[in-house]
Amino acid sequence: MRKVIVALLALAACDDKAPQAPPAEGPPPAFAEARRAAEDQVRARLRMTGDLPLRAVQVWRQQLPGTLAVCGQVNPAGGATDPFIPWVAVVGLKDGHPERTDLLLAASNAEATRVFIEMLDRCWEGGGPANARPQAPRSLPPLPLEAALPRPGAPAPAAPPVLPPAAGQAAPAPTAPPAAGSPVAAGPSVTTTAAHPVNIRSSPTGGGAVVRIVPRASTLRVFGEAPGGWLEVGEDQPFGWVHGSMLER
Repeated sequence: MRKVIVALLALAACDDKAPQAPPAEGPPPAFAEARRAAEDQVRARLRMTGDLPLRAVQVWRQQLPGTLAVCGQVNPAGGATDPFIPWVAVVGLKDGHPERTDLLLAASNAEATRVFIEMLDRCWEGGGPANARPQAPRSLPPLPLEAALPRPGAPAPAAPPVLPPAAGQAAPAPTAPPAAGSPVAAGPSVTTTAAHPVNIRSSPTGGGAVVRIVPRASTLRVFGEAPGGWLEVGEDQPFGWVHGSMLER
């Protein structure tokens, strides 16, 4: 009798299913939607179509309920030697779906400083403010000027020599420099290539620092020229230098 009972228990044990490990949890669906909304904003800002050359994209929950921060980097020009620039998008959710997306993209020196501060505040789990009340303005470090920046170690441009007046002529009156913020005389308009965003550099050389990235097919004004096909471009004020091959006149 005892042997029969043992056999029945053994058969019952054979029917038991081994415990299964719970499925690995992936990111919530809202994370994927928030990332798509952020990438759409980056694409619209840079006027790019197709795949974005992105890296280091992460989504972070914020203290404020229903808010996610998407942080990443994008290479607007797409070249192997072109820089990746950082961006931060704050996505507000409603019923688990993106309702509003605010983007900061480091396309200029001043914007890069603001993006850096925003990344410190938001690109971590539980970042950002705890409520929707207006926050006190965050103190920022001094922002670099948008004017062309000299390359490190480059000598300062020499001032033109002052020639004495010719015999019988009075010395010319000195001209006052233009007041800060006053518009600078600009030349004709040009349009950047529609193929990709364009780097504006601090000096008329390929090694000049990138001081701004303008979206593709942007209309700019010409303020000056330099040997080698370089043009100084901007809007009301010069931004920096771009090579003529990046323009469609």
